[in-house]
Amino acid sequence: MNSGKIFLKIIMSLFIMSTFLSVHLGEAATGTDNTVPENRNHNANELASAPPPLYEVELTSLSGEIFINPAYTGKINSIRTLNRNELLGEKVEIVTRTLTDNWKKLEIPANLQSAFGLVISGSEGIVKITLPQQNTVSGSGTLKSISELFIEFGSLSATFTFPALNILEPSGFEIGILNTANNTFINGEIIALKNDQAAVLFQSLSSSVVNKDGMIRVSLKKPDGTFVNSDIPAWGYNIMVSETDTGVPAPITAEVFGLPDDTQIKFNFVSLSGQIINPSSITLSVGEINRGSDISTITTKIGGPQPITVTVNRLDN
Repeated sequence: MNSGKIFLKIIMSLFIMSTFLSVHLGEAATGTDNTVPENRNHNANELASAPPPLYEVELTSLSGEIFINPAYTGKINSIRTLNRNELLGEKVEIVTRTLTDNWKKLEIPANLQSAFGLVISGSEGIVKITLPQQNTVSGSGTLKSISELFIEFGSLSATFTFPALNILEPSGFEIGILNTANNTFINGEIIALKNDQAAVLFQSLSSSVVNKDGMIRVSLKKPDGTFVNSDIPAWGYNIMVSETDTGVPAPITAEVFGLPDDTQIKFNFVSLSGQIINPSSITLSVGEINRGSDISTITTKIGGPQPITVTVNRLDN
């Protein structure tokens, strides 16, 4: 029955949202319909025309200078504003300079500082910068997070503030999270930088980055070789699905870390075409989840990798 085997692949709702947004932004920028009929025999030209990846970050202000990591945009082609409904505005002229380390420095004019966000489109990707919906500053030292830290499937997108610096070499900054299992740091990628904050993407984080007290140790290395450290509250989850056959229900289990056992967690699943995920919604305590209780089952009619769309929320007592 090898041909009938399926392998279940978890895809975060964040990633699915990002894919949709990148297509949406491409349509808004060109004024054309980029919808392509489903075709499994894509040729090289079709793949080459796929929209570039979208990276979403938050900064607490859009004033002054913003430094962009060129790995996430390549050559910048256009910059547009966003309003609070996240609708794209017109292209705007922003002075952009390429520094000696190839980072891009954007000098934001005063008339754009009231915008809710900026969309920076380049040859290699799109960086969407927005103001935070709400500031929830946390951290024990001079390095602080502007929002709750939430690790999904090993991925964490966060913005950290620090005492203001004069930035001459943005590539000289490094940031990492301590893995308590082996006492080494897992480095993140800085996507955007201001003189007092860094928007960062971490991937491949294990549950062991969160200690028994629900804290992570974050360390920022400055270009002069000195460090800024902080212990910051964080929590996260992973979802596991075993290999199974088509038409045979497979249990879905999870791991939650960084929260007390009595914390209530709600899972909401969306069944895609050919899938049945039942139940589609369930609330369990962290203790029940980590003891191995099934949170749902999935049955699929289609072989091959199966994306699972799930939203996970912590319920306040």
